[in-house]
Amino acid sequence: MSVEPATPERFRWSGLLTLTPGAVLYRGAGGDATLHAHHAVQVMVALDEPFVLEFDDDDFRASAAVVPSGLPHRLRCNSRSLLLILVEPFGPRGRGLSVVGERSRGQEFEDALTRIVTEHSDESNAVTVIDRLVRAVTPEAQERPVQLSGQVRSALRYLEENSGSRPTLARAAAEAHISPSRLTHLFTREVGIPFRRYGLWLRLRNVAERVAGGDNLTRAAVAAGFSDSSHLSRVFKSNFGLSPSTLLGMTFDPAVWPGGAS
Repeated sequence: MSVEPATPERFRWSGLLTLTPGAVLYRGAGGDATLHAHHAVQVMVALDEPFVLEFDDDDFRASAAVVPSGLPHRLRCNSRSLLLILVEPFGPRGRGLSVVGERSRGQEFEDALTRIVTEHSDESNAVTVIDRLVRAVTPEAQERPVQLSGQVRSALRYLEENSGSRPTLARAAAEAHISPSRLTHLFTREVGIPFRRYGLWLRLRNVAERVAGGDNLTRAAVAAGFSDSSHLSRVFKSNFGLSPSTLLGMTFDPAVWPGGAS
């Protein structure tokens, strides 16, 4: 009697998740993702099994790739050693990445991305890993100012103190004693992403922190300013391409945020 070959074990998302303003870094086992299109630009590197990205017009098998913002795709992945970053497309990191993803899906950078991840696999600083990968693809990417202005620090404190409600640009500008348009310019230049997008990343960070602390998704969603778990699910899938329940299998590692946020 013939014996059917064993089906390879399918891995679930279970690794270390780090959120930092305008980017998320995931390192660990990677699984599948259904059809989605997220706001962020995606960079993926698998060190063992290649993954498959399925687009409307093509399938793409690779060990590293760049997916631009807003492009619908599916992911078939069964990797024990996957690195994935999602980057805000309107910040200094994301603008160049989007161009690369739209042009070639990052095919010409596959070897460089794989080499960087291999050489820096023990690097604990998530921001360093993200910036090295971004510069491998877009070496002209601008660095943000090291020092933050007093007005931007004031806005960051305001966002932190009101992350579970509905913070507004007008109120933040009033507390910083400048106009909303001036704060918008300073905030984007110094932090790297627009004020409102930063507020959203902060709320998603709060969800991850609360789930890691034992809250269920409904309590975490409401505490972070989402109307309910369904609202959180829509926003989470739009930004990350996964259900927020995926957080239950991950370990959360908060990066250092500007302005004293942690």
